[in-house]
Amino acid sequence: MTSSFFQEQSLAWDALQPQLALTEYPIQPVDFWTLQMNVQRAISLFLHHPNQTLMLLKAEDKADYAALLKPLIEQMKPKERSIFGVNYRIEQGDSFSFPKIEVEAAQSLEDNFASSGEVISALYCDQFQLFGHIKIHPSSQDIQLIPGLIHRANGGVLILNAATLLSQFDLWQRLKHILQTKRFDWYSAHPFKPLPCEIPGYSLDVKVVILGDRTEIATLGELEEDLYRLADYAEVESYLSVADVNEQKNWAGYVQHLAQKNALTLDLSSFNKIYQLLVRESENRFLIHLSPRILNNMLLNAATFSQKNTLSAVDFEAVFQQQSVQQGFLKEQTYADILNEQVYVETEGEIVGQINGLSVIEYPGTPVKFGEPSRISCIVQFGEGEVVDVERKNELAGNLHSKGMMIAQACLSNILELPSQLPFSASLVFEQSYGEIDGDSASLAIFCVLVSALADLPLPQSIAITGAIDQFGLIHAVGGVNDKIEGFFAICKRRGLTGKQGVVIPATTLQQLSLSDEVVSAVKKGEFFIFPVEDIHQTCELIFQRDLLEEDKIYEESKRPISRLIQKRIDFRAEPAKKSLLSFFRT
Repeated sequence: MTSSFFQEQSLAWDALQPQLALTEYPIQPVDFWTLQMNVQRAISLFLHHPNQTLMLLKAEDKADYAALLKPLIEQMKPKERSIFGVNYRIEQGDSFSFPKIEVEAAQSLEDNFASSGEVISALYCDQFQLFGHIKIHPSSQDIQLIPGLIHRANGGVLILNAATLLSQFDLWQRLKHILQTKRFDWYSAHPFKPLPCEIPGYSLDVKVVILGDRTEIATLGELEEDLYRLADYAEVESYLSVADVNEQKNWAGYVQHLAQKNALTLDLSSFNKIYQLLVRESENRFLIHLSPRILNNMLLNAATFSQKNTLSAVDFEAVFQQQSVQQGFLKEQTYADILNEQVYVETEGEIVGQINGLSVIEYPGTPVKFGEPSRISCIVQFGEGEVVDVERKNELAGNLHSKGMMIAQACLSNILELPSQLPFSASLVFEQSYGEIDGDSASLAIFCVLVSALADLPLPQSIAITGAIDQFGLIHAVGGVNDKIEGFFAICKRRGLTGKQGVVIPATTLQQLSLSDEVVSAVKKGEFFIFPVEDIHQTCELIFQRDLLEEDKIYEESKRPISRLIQKRIDFRAEPAKKSLLSFFRT
């Protein structure tokens, strides 16, 4: 394959990184809740509903969102009266009588169980902090009633953490009873000790917002069957759509808002670089993470690393490179094994029945994931048999991998119109793979290496492939495309770029691309290539330089379609061997 062919089939360098459509500067600051209109409306309805007392709010970074939620609720909640709650008058007992406790409506905020309708956030609490408790003096036996969070939030809103209720589920049962009855009653904290005297309860009107991630809320829903009937539900959206210019302006305004809070100044290029880095995380050019924690960390990391308050794209790229180095020990060891040929991965020449697949490696105990090329090989023997997945046979592959393998086999059988009993046996191996593998992103590579072995056509080792296929040969999106491309590029670059190396990816993953500046530079110079493909026909034409199926045209001998080559080999091996004269006498 020539360089001109690569240039014609590959992506242009400017398609490898997303670009914001922002041209105006300065950018008007926008606060977080301006980007969360659905949540704002849900909270407003909840706060103004006369009977609803519980809301479930899906949120990931609960500490950050609780801090943002508190002033929002304070601003939105109805302003009714200024004093809520009661005052407990305690007449202490003596050696001849029990204490007597009476309750009256609170007249002043100085009363012991009075509240002003506060909004209180408590991401962790125990039963005494939440429901209050009774103190008894060890010598005089005097009683003192201590209000809890539920009393302080009377007339207001209490923000709790779903994790707290899951770890102390008895808190939920009592909290639910209070919210349903709108009344607080005292109970002994000890199951075998009664209250020291009769303590009257009182009406209590509080709204509770429970913050939790999706897993925590799901677990709470399993434990409490009526949860979604009892509570309103809303989500703090973790990702923001930036598909059009107005959405991009709103997002940039929010970044500007955070920068100003941290006394930082950003130029126009900074917004674009932050956007590109967030696309790497979301793998979607039209949907990026909105977490204030993530954005604050990016801003402060760049300011700390550059030791200045005015930041540009160069500063954010420098932090990205520094973090890649400081977190990249395992990645470098993996690449060193390949470069030192402890793990054999070829990046030049052509080999029959061998291809470079791409995978994403994740190790427990490290936040880094990275792409790694892996050699997939196939050996074919003609005669009735089956396709053997060695990884699956040895229980080193998951169900999704097995599914991808079966789809690749079914796709080939369908396209070549093979019988249900295959006229060949094939052994497919992920070479030098010693851990568990899973996922169907190698199914396109498996299809190609199977075709190579059946047709006896060599595969270019300078090209790595990722993609999932269906039974009709369409190629579908896979995850981790940026990491996979950069992983193969890293090996090729360290061995020396030849101008013939590249990666085949599904065309449907183009919106995931946000590649490093290093890869973009190599593509721009024509040293590395990225090929988008939509189906197996395009893929075979690209890597074999032949049609997969025979079309209505005249073929040169060197360009015969792959299907004809495979059928010829199958027919040749299926012919019975001619008997020699010696075998005639032996019979």
